[in-house]
Amino acid sequence: MHRWNHFIADRIGWERYLKPFMYKKLPSNLGWPAVLGSLCALIFVVLAATGIFLAMYYNPAPDLAYESINYIMNDVAMGRVLRGIHHWGAGAMVVLVFLHMVTNFFSGSFKAPRELTWVVGVALLLITLGLGFTGYLLPWDQKAYWATVVSTNIPRDIPLIGDFITRVMLGGDTVSGLTLTRFLSIHMLILPGLLMLCMVFHIYLVRIHGTAEHPESVTSGTKPPQKIRDSIYRFFPEHLFKSALAFVVVLSVVLLLAVWGHVPLEDKVGTIDDSYLPRPEWYYMGLFQLLTFFPGSSEIVGSLAIPIAGILILFFMPWLSRSDLRGLADRPLATAAGVACIIGMVYLTLMGFAGAGEYGKIIPIPDRQLNASETAGLRLFVDRDCAYCHNINGKGGRIHGPDLANIGAKGRTRDWLMKYIKDPQSQYSWTLMPKYDLGEKELAALSDFILCLDFRSHEMKIVTREDAFTGEVD
Repeated sequence: MHRWNHFIADRIGWERYLKPFMYKKLPSNLGWPAVLGSLCALIFVVLAATGIFLAMYYNPAPDLAYESINYIMNDVAMGRVLRGIHHWGAGAMVVLVFLHMVTNFFSGSFKAPRELTWVVGVALLLITLGLGFTGYLLPWDQKAYWATVVSTNIPRDIPLIGDFITRVMLGGDTVSGLTLTRFLSIHMLILPGLLMLCMVFHIYLVRIHGTAEHPESVTSGTKPPQKIRDSIYRFFPEHLFKSALAFVVVLSVVLLLAVWGHVPLEDKVGTIDDSYLPRPEWYYMGLFQLLTFFPGSSEIVGSLAIPIAGILILFFMPWLSRSDLRGLADRPLATAAGVACIIGMVYLTLMGFAGAGEYGKIIPIPDRQLNASETAGLRLFVDRDCAYCHNINGKGGRIHGPDLANIGAKGRTRDWLMKYIKDPQSQYSWTLMPKYDLGEKELAALSDFILCLDFRSHEMKIVTREDAFTGEVD
């Protein structure tokens, strides 16, 4: 038996290669954030395994993709759980990669000699987001289709090469079956291959330059206790055991969500829904919301300029910071900038979700009989989808535009509203409201309806979108 063990150890290079790798001593004060990198790798293994099984039943044809997802969910043994693990695991990996980047930023681990380690980490983050982007088209439902339509049209704003990039992404001029098969190939072959190559290189760089110790603040003068500094902490068994515990916790949460949580699957592509609002996955919601602040010709700022600037700053972060100090108290400007960016991303994401709910299904109106002009204005309000931006008395719409209740109390007149609706920038140059090419009679009707929304003298009642079209509002 000893001879056999010696043979195996010699052939796999245990003494020369694996043993130094496994028993490599690490800084004793790393803490739990150090396991995030290992968790990212382990979750990727889970995603790869579940993705292989899902691909066995998936059909990337436009007329069969949606049905194959339904087949997986309803007819394949454990198919719903399998898709749930893949869905929630993908979200978990995005969170873990982001947290890994954040902890390395705040600990200053990107500083010399680990600049290249950081750069490869940024590439891993982008590849992970790319996997999410190419993956959510595959169910071929409304959300997948329209989110892809919106996102793939963003590169069109790039001068000279924008249209070419979009055509390459789509495999044509529009989202089609070619787009579906192209995204599947990128999702299953190209991006996972790039991710594995970058991951191996990232681990290699970590082994060459070591893992950065928890930073000691020069300003505060705090140091880890002597007991921690003198303790033995190796990759195996100490760090691997800690990573295994964390992985069990994360995987348990993913499994619980897969079993009990709802994995979204909306209506099939082509289903007619006039009130449908395209929305991407949650990790793109902040970027999607950012676009709402840059309408018209300035859209390129939100769609390309700010995201590209952010990515370049991440890549060049090691060279933007000249100080060798890594403690939070020693880098107040970098710490404040990092916190501000995180708060901004969270705020944009929450705002995106706040505006992602249903709107326009109900319309609050005063509890009285509307005259002919007001009734016509109500139909226009619904037909022109005004609830996309406006609430009425806090109900029925979204939250970006002003609430239309009690506009008369603000001194607005019929003539002023007609001019404003026709050309908002003529009244306020800073407004984001688009122009509406309506006739004088339509402008007057819509203005009359807005002015009738006076709930100080009348109680409020609710009518439905269908009632507004049929005229049954009394």
